Amino acid sequence: MIKRIYEIADIQFGLYKKAKSKGKQKYLLSSHFDDNFQPSDFDDSYVDIADDMSKFLLGPNDVILAGKGNRIFAWAYDPSFGPTVPSSLFFIIRTNPKEILGQYLAEYLNSDSVQYRLMNIGAGASITSIPKKELEQIEVVIPSIKQQNDISKLTDLMQKELELSEKLIELKATLKRGLINRMINNTKK
Repeated sequence: MIKRIYEIADIQFGLYKKAKSKGKQKYLLSSHFDDNFQPSDFDDSYVDIADDMSKFLLGPNDVILAGKGNRIFAWAYDPSFGPTVPSSLFFIIRTNPKEILGQYLAEYLNSDSVQYRLMNIGAGASITSIPKKELEQIEVVIPSIKQQNDISKLTDLMQKELELSEKLIELKATLKRGLINRMINNTKK
């Protein structure tokens, strides 16, 4: 089945607020995400939101999409990350979990073909900016919930494998430097 985003989700912009070093909710900026679109560098960026701003608080199955800037990417919110509010750089995409899983939608939006389309939609300005009306028209291929879940599990496993491979490369580089230093120091004696 293929549907447009507006048929399967509600879309709103994130919150525009000045971040603080302490607060009740994490305040996400684009700089908090690594090259794999995971929040990995999160420091001192918090907000306190009032009850009337609770619509900006991410919930299960929500997806955020960076709609402005040089990096366009999606991330599926995981409640284990803690109370989180995305900045106005992001669109908040609230999906119906009976129809589409947030994790699947984020992977779909990060796919090469959709990324190409999103970049073309946002092109023309010095800084990429995706209009909400254009985003709402993006078509999404929606397999069964079981297939979405299988795709999400597979991409999670692949992400963990990538992270382990990166750590292994770092450890091998450290080992190499240590061995070279040891060999050089031994030849000086």
